[in-house]
Amino acid sequence: MSSVRDAVHSYLVTRGCAPHVVRAGLVGLLERWRGVVAGIEAGRDGTLDEWLDDMDLRDILAGALAAADLHERQAASMRLDDADQRFLLVTVPSPCTWGPDVAATNGWRPSWQWWYFRRPTLPGPELRADLERSGLLATP
Repeated sequence: MSSVRDAVHSYLVTRGCAPHVVRAGLVGLLERWRGVVAGIEAGRDGTLDEWLDDMDLRDILAGALAAADLHERQAASMRLDDADQRFLLVTVPSPCTWGPDVAATNGWRPSWQWWYFRRPTLPGPELRADLERSGLLATP
């Protein structure tokens, strides 16, 4: 096992990720994030809890990327940038989807953990209802 893989592996283990996530590593996280974005683009509906899980995936990906060496970061960079740009096109700014208390406790800021401060432009009915109940989407 290379030291690069060790650094990402150690981060994922320390973060408490499931064994299948740890095994898949940075490449697996990137592929899962690209799948999340494709689902949002396709209009996939879900619950707010599922949305939060997807945004936690992006947060874990950011940490794994930071743990990786320059070569591994560069290899993932173009694919990640593409997925992130696509994500930005199908989402709009929002208050922190985890809520202001969680954002404050974790020190999250829209300028850095931007994924926690966005919601789908056109949420499906289930997510729309959850967003409305949570005060993240004004009822029309």
